[in-house]
Amino acid sequence: MNLLEQNQQQLHLPLNKMKKANKKIIIWTIVLLLLSMQLVLAIGIRPAKTTIISGEENKFENSFWIVNNDHRDFFVKLYPSGPLAEYISLEVTELNFLSTDEAKEVKYIVMIPKTIPPGLTKNYLIVEEELLSTDPTVISSKILLKHKILIQGEYPDKYVEVKLNFRDLGSDVEFISEVENLGKQNLTEVKTTFRVNDKYEQEHYLETNVISLEKDENKLLISTLEKDFFELGEYDVSAITEYDDLEVEMVKTLRIGKPEVDITYFNEYFVANKINEYTMDLLNRWNQKVENVFVEVEVKKDDQKIDEFRTKSIDIEGEMSKKINDYFDAKEKNPGIYTFDMVVNFWNTYKMEQKTFQSELMTGAIVIPPESLSDSSLSLTMILFLIIGLLIGVMGGYVLYRYIRRDQYK
Repeated sequence: MNLLEQNQQQLHLPLNKMKKANKKIIIWTIVLLLLSMQLVLAIGIRPAKTTIISGEENKFENSFWIVNNDHRDFFVKLYPSGPLAEYISLEVTELNFLSTDEAKEVKYIVMIPKTIPPGLTKNYLIVEEELLSTDPTVISSKILLKHKILIQGEYPDKYVEVKLNFRDLGSDVEFISEVENLGKQNLTEVKTTFRVNDKYEQEHYLETNVISLEKDENKLLISTLEKDFFELGEYDVSAITEYDDLEVEMVKTLRIGKPEVDITYFNEYFVANKINEYTMDLLNRWNQKVENVFVEVEVKKDDQKIDEFRTKSIDIEGEMSKKINDYFDAKEKNPGIYTFDMVVNFWNTYKMEQKTFQSELMTGAIVIPPESLSDSSLSLTMILFLIIGLLIGVMGGYVLYRYIRRDQYK
């Protein structure tokens, strides 16, 4: 075997190990997926849903089946859930299955109340199984299956369903009210009034045209407002739809832009080979409170990553700035120019684009050049000098006064 073949074998060894590792990962992934599928398929519900039309009968009796697909032993609890759960009663609330049981019927009764909301009301009969094991090598899980009960409430003579949406037109914001006549009668006068507060907390009322709406008809009612009235943030919009002598109100949140947290300041100078305190200013440009804000930082020297750290987490109120004060470990970092690549994270879901700051690590004490001082630092310095100058002036005037009247004090 020559030297080239030996080198090729040495190169192939890590690759073979990587391939084996990848195969193991794939195999375990398939095993877990199959186990998950078996858990779901182990129990079945037939049928999946029941629809009840109100007005036919006050008492509705029905049943569904729990199927033992996997032919095993298990135990389940049963209970109703949903806005009308108190009107649903089950014949049994617990069932024990043996491997020989193919399926078991569950009977239930729905006592339909005299008044229910118009349209569909979703309720559920929950079948809950918990797999318990003292063996740590056995996968345990909880299976929840639902039998859906849809109760269709009767629509009155006059009834509209409203959907509220917005559209960004660039310079304007479009407010859209989609109205559908689900009642038994035609409607002669339908209009929507949008109510929203702008960035100055000034209230705007935007009225649409008045239209007619026949039974089962659907139309859009639209109004617009200039986008300049808003800034980055969230605004609650109330849409009041009047139809003949009735009205319905719907509230939805309008979002302008995306949440944004900016880094406005980071230290320009540190002392090399020691631990330094740093200050980072974060500005929340969103008009709502932003929580769990932290910054991931990569430290580079000559485009090479040499360190990384993460700041502590803070909450920042809407359109407010907040400081993070912590320590940067430069004990093993020599003098020079360093770059700090920073990414702001918040709400556990948002990440801002990377922002880079340059800082100089210096020897000895830090002497901050005048041009690097912030406006606030300059203002404080000027105030300090004014106070000192005023004190010197007062003392000098007093000394001069005593000197001029020195004969009176002898």
